[in-house]
Amino acid sequence: MIPFTVSRLHTDFGIIKAQGLWQFDSATQTQLTTLEQLSTDGWVELDISHPANSQFITTISPLIHHHLLSQQLTAKG
Repeated sequence: MIPFTVSRLHTDFGIIKAQGLWQFDSATQTQLTTLEQLSTDGWVELDISHPANSQFITTISPLIHHHLLSQQLTAKG
């Protein structure tokens, strides 16, 4: 798996930044190690192990993977 850093990603669920590991050929192989969301007071780190955040992570993981995939294809193009 490849380490990644997304410094700023605009989504329908807010602006996030994330770090983790991903696998180019598998959307199910995106593992977050840190996740932050921009609030009115600045960046807030979310506890990725807390059950209350699991739905949010499930929702945004495909968006992060899509972003990483598009960046990979742009770099090769």
